[in-house]
Amino acid sequence: MKRYLAIWSIVLLIGCSSDVDLLNEVLSPIAVSLVFPEDNSLCTTGIVLSDTESEVTFEWTQSENADSYRVVLINLETNETDTFTAETNSLDIRLLRSTPYSWYVTSVLESSDNTSDSAIASFYNAGPGLSSYAPFPATDPSPQQNAQLPSNTTTITLEWQSSDLDGDIATYDVFFGTTSPPGPFAQELTSNSLENIDVTSGTQYFWRVLTRDAQGNQSNSQIFSFEVTVN
Repeated sequence: MKRYLAIWSIVLLIGCSSDVDLLNEVLSPIAVSLVFPEDNSLCTTGIVLSDTESEVTFEWTQSENADSYRVVLINLETNETDTFTAETNSLDIRLLRSTPYSWYVTSVLESSDNTSDSAIASFYNAGPGLSSYAPFPATDPSPQQNAQLPSNTTTITLEWQSSDLDGDIATYDVFFGTTSPPGPFAQELTSNSLENIDVTSGTQYFWRVLTRDAQGNQSNSQIFSFEVTVN
């Protein structure tokens, strides 16, 4: 009899464990889709508060199993990040006018450590009387931010993504080196990549991209970094 009870107890434990695992999986919040402001857009909908500020309503889809949301907003001119909490799928936020931003939403299940991030969108918050807009700072670096490259890496290719509301990106300047901030390395590139850069194992490298459009407007990316590991 004791033998049967022991076997039955093991079956119950396995079954309960599977149910708990399934419950945790079901209760993971689903990543939302960003609705407004849209990616690579000019945000003209909002309440003008002054010559320098406006209030914009951010909107996203509702997430299953989420109790709340964290809206992460990045000023692309200063790289300053602000985080706001919302209980519903919209939030009014004061923004600087004539300023580029990126944003994403983290869905939060407060009863656990489970969260889920949306995709990132960039937009330009419109200002008074502007007819030409600076390009968005370069993003999506390759090598990825804080990448650890194999020790046998001797050359690399730097790549990045860029966009401009006016569609008139003209050139890129790349700053690259072993100190931060990095110094000038290549100027007036017309493609968003730079090949055959020599690197050495055991060294950390820093780089950024200055994007310039046909009207002379320009923007600086954040400083990216990667390291070639030691043998």
